[in-house]
Amino acid sequence: MKRNSRVIKPQEHDKVIYIKHLGQEPYNEVKFDCGKKLIVSYSLSYWQSVFQDFHRINKGVLINPDKVISKAGVLEVELCDNSKFTYSRRKHKTAFS
Repeated sequence: MKRNSRVIKPQEHDKVIYIKHLGQEPYNEVKFDCGKKLIVSYSLSYWQSVFQDFHRINKGVLINPDKVISKAGVLEVELCDNSKFTYSRRKHKTAFS
């Protein structure tokens, strides 16, 4: 059986909205601005080293700061696809400073 594989290139960082940990090591979900989702088996720390301008807002989410619409609440951020994520208390202090 042949598997379709796709590699995310660093040049595609402007198309990525967020990378979210799925709870099972090391699987993560990459969400693109076109609406597609991709399951990848690299850790969030790997993606953080590839996409250095992304922000790790909590233990399980890495977001593209260019896709942020607004801060929905004191500890929440809303992205361009209407998804909302919560900052950890420590990350909130240094976010977007």
